[in-house]
Amino acid sequence: MVQHIKIPTWKKYLLRLSILFILLLSLPLQSDFYNILFTISWQYFISDVFNLVTYLPHYFGQQHGIYDWVLILVIALVGAAIWLNKQKQESDEKEFIYYYYLRIFVRFKLASILFVAGFLKLFPIFVPELSLSHLNTAYGYFEDWKHLLLSLSVAPSYLVFLGVVELIAAVLLLSRKTAFLAVIFVVPFYGNAFLADLAYQGPTYFVSTYIVLLTLPIFLYDVKRLGSLIVYFKETRPATWRLEWQKIPGSKWRLALKIGFVFIFFVLTGIKSYAIYKEPNASLHYSDQHGLPGVEGKYLVDTFVLNGDTLDFSPVDSIRWKDVVFEKWNTLSVRKVNAKINEESSSRFLQKENDSRDYEYTQVGDRLYYRYDIDQDSITLRNPNKNYMLDGFTLKVERPDSLHVNLQGANIQGDSIRVELSRLDKKYLLHEVKKIGRRGLGHKL
Repeated sequence: MVQHIKIPTWKKYLLRLSILFILLLSLPLQSDFYNILFTISWQYFISDVFNLVTYLPHYFGQQHGIYDWVLILVIALVGAAIWLNKQKQESDEKEFIYYYYLRIFVRFKLASILFVAGFLKLFPIFVPELSLSHLNTAYGYFEDWKHLLLSLSVAPSYLVFLGVVELIAAVLLLSRKTAFLAVIFVVPFYGNAFLADLAYQGPTYFVSTYIVLLTLPIFLYDVKRLGSLIVYFKETRPATWRLEWQKIPGSKWRLALKIGFVFIFFVLTGIKSYAIYKEPNASLHYSDQHGLPGVEGKYLVDTFVLNGDTLDFSPVDSIRWKDVVFEKWNTLSVRKVNAKINEESSSRFLQKENDSRDYEYTQVGDRLYYRYDIDQDSITLRNPNKNYMLDGFTLKVERPDSLHVNLQGANIQGDSIRVELSRLDKKYLLHEVKKIGRRGLGHKL
């Protein structure tokens, strides 16, 4: 039944503005969304689904920005005025129906985001473990946003806690009766995420803002009743109006659609997230190609010869390598003086193609990162940093013993190079903690 309440014109306009603004932000109108959707695969399921549910339109560049919000707001302002003008004579019953549909939309849109983000944190794969290169980089060489991500990666228990909160909220959103309780969790949770994004100059604060925006139709629907109950201690009845679904065409598919939603975002996302967590070589951020066998570790540069000239160690030499780190995947990083930082990350947080995964070298200084391909006893290095487009090497690899690696070849410019490396027996506290725990090392929580 419809409550017999005269709805002011400004509320009608605000409702239509909210519907248009949220829909224009949510419904994909650009081809790159469909490129992801139609090429989705089980191997990269998590990356694809995460990018789909967090997709925001971008009309003024590769990444979503403030100009997109302004454009969409202007369109929504005009569209809401036209819409209201055409429906001036219609009954107020439509307003309840529109608001009901809006709350349904934001509930399931929010739930899809929270399920994916929640599983990424429950099985702490949202941010990866620190690479050896990161562990051998001074703290001051990381940009602010990278500091936040690295801090999350070394606190997996906290990440799991965040994931549990998101998953609880997502489950509560599946029911109309518990949706308000869900947004009580989500508003401060993602409000804090928004502030953290701003403080650390992160690129995802628009996503955080969008998530908080989605909570508002649900929150505002019950906020007066909440105030009446906990502020004025009055007996407060819940909202009783509900849509008569038996009169809606196609309503018989509601249960099937909800089951399909749960299967995709809860069952499949949970299974795939767990599979990545249990697979030691799987990653959402680093390359999934194996590096040279048995070479992982940090190496000191004993000899560095460029075009036949031996360069002795100097702390201010910008040409000579200081040290080299081989990751277990096909990345080699070199510590050099005045290495330029790649400050701009890719347009998406999770990339399925190895060449697009820039997490390890973005917003990090002091080192140059190279991806390499293996061809028998040689490797071809290429620097993915856009500041070093012509930086690369073709090097023959010699392994005199398990502690030494010799590299000899030439760079892209044709300069000959020979580097002799010796492995440093270095232990990392994070790795030792994993073996025997903090208390075993004499540290108490």
